[in-house]
Amino acid sequence: MFKDSHPTGGILRSETYLTTNYEPSEPVGRETEIERIADAVRPLTRGKTPENLLLYGPAGVGKTTCVKHVFDRLEDNTREKSVYINAWQYNTRSSLLTELLIQLGYPAPRKGKPVDELLSKLKEWLDKNRGIAVAIDEFDQLQEKTEIIYDLQMLNQEGENSLGIVMVSNQPPQKVQLDPRSQSRLNCQTLQFNSYNAPQLQDILSKRVEQAFKPGTVPDEVIEEIAEQVAENSGDCREALETLLRAGRKADSESRSKLTHKDAALGDSD
Repeated sequence: MFKDSHPTGGILRSETYLTTNYEPSEPVGRETEIERIADAVRPLTRGKTPENLLLYGPAGVGKTTCVKHVFDRLEDNTREKSVYINAWQYNTRSSLLTELLIQLGYPAPRKGKPVDELLSKLKEWLDKNRGIAVAIDEFDQLQEKTEIIYDLQMLNQEGENSLGIVMVSNQPPQKVQLDPRSQSRLNCQTLQFNSYNAPQLQDILSKRVEQAFKPGTVPDEVIEEIAEQVAENSGDCREALETLLRAGRKADSESRSKLTHKDAALGDSD
């Protein structure tokens, strides 16, 4: 009924590298931002209090990728613990604190456990172990931002070891609503992620092409054209990768040996 999307001799050899699930070992074009995130959490490695940091910018500009990269490097090279939580999945106070405990290695608490008990367990962990870096992605989706920030900052002040918070948001700082008490406690620094420009997108796409396509099947001008169009349209890396994936699938379905400039059109699904 359906044509094989990867017929023998097709130009696509692995779609994995063109999906949003793939996390590159080294993010492209974000060296400055990576170093800033690393600077914020680095004091943990010396037993000091880290900076709290709010990352913000539009979707598809590498915020999550950079945070995960820094956190993975922190765990690989030190004894500190890093935890990544997506607030789309855990958007209440109790669910986020429970997930934090689970990632720290505690057995999953039964549902409905009081917040005070969760906080007591977290303080117990901080007293017995090392510091923690906690990333809360999609921070603007949290229902109880103020309470959660207050909870985590109290743990930071009362625990034997430190806890640092990296918040990731599509919304700018003025739209991340916290009450004055929590804002004062948080003492948060900000880091803006701008949309990718055409050269950055071109670098990203070139690396992914090497991994996802057979050699010589994607001309440089196709990569350049996709990068320029996406940079002008949104600067969203995901849009560029989706365009490239769609083009590869179309070429394979038509048994073509390479992409052409027509395949670079955004939204072209004919």
